[in-house]
Amino acid sequence: MNRLQESHLENQADYDFSASNEMLLERCKNQDQEALRVLLRRHERPIYNLLYRMLSNHEDAEEALAEVFVKVWRAAAAFKGDSKFTTWLFRIAANTARDVLRSRAARPEVSIEDVVVNEFELAERASCRSGNPETRILVSDENDRIMRAMRELSDEDRLLITLYHIQELDYEEVAAITNIPLRNLKVKLFRARQRLKKLCVELEKDGGEDELRTDTTGPSGLRQGAAEWA
Repeated sequence: MNRLQESHLENQADYDFSASNEMLLERCKNQDQEALRVLLRRHERPIYNLLYRMLSNHEDAEEALAEVFVKVWRAAAAFKGDSKFTTWLFRIAANTARDVLRSRAARPEVSIEDVVVNEFELAERASCRSGNPETRILVSDENDRIMRAMRELSDEDRLLITLYHIQELDYEEVAAITNIPLRNLKVKLFRARQRLKKLCVELEKDGGEDELRTDTTGPSGLRQGAAEWA
């Protein structure tokens, strides 16, 4: 172990990991890299989830995640406390995702690796809810259908549904992140849910008569959840 590694471990041992987000950001203003690492460990999962939902690609989401926290480091001094830290952070992430999408000439195809990873993750989540193999397959199919439907939504619709329904932020936070007036936001979110519901129904029909018959007797899943949003 070199001196730099030893110094880093000593700093970790002395570090206050219970410090608030705002306090850690204040330390970032003073070039405290350990404060940034704590913020990254604390928030990387929800931010990564948002980026992946927006970009539909693990590699792009990983790169965007790194870029988000570089921006946090550089913009720390600009944070005035007018909003919650998490609102400010999600706004940076949403804008970063938009920048990546704008830089693409066209929507990229989902790689085989991403499809395999998605199927594995969905099966894992399904197995936690049920020990029945048939149920696991059914729920995985429903989750896959709603994920495919999400990819067909506009960038704005996907962002709104991700922030409100997946990240479970309240209306005020979503409005602050997206800079959409609260009244307009509720209308946009309602319409986004309607479009998602329609896409899910269309994908279900495309699945064939056998799948439709199975779905009518299956457990509640993401598809039903989307219908309940209406």
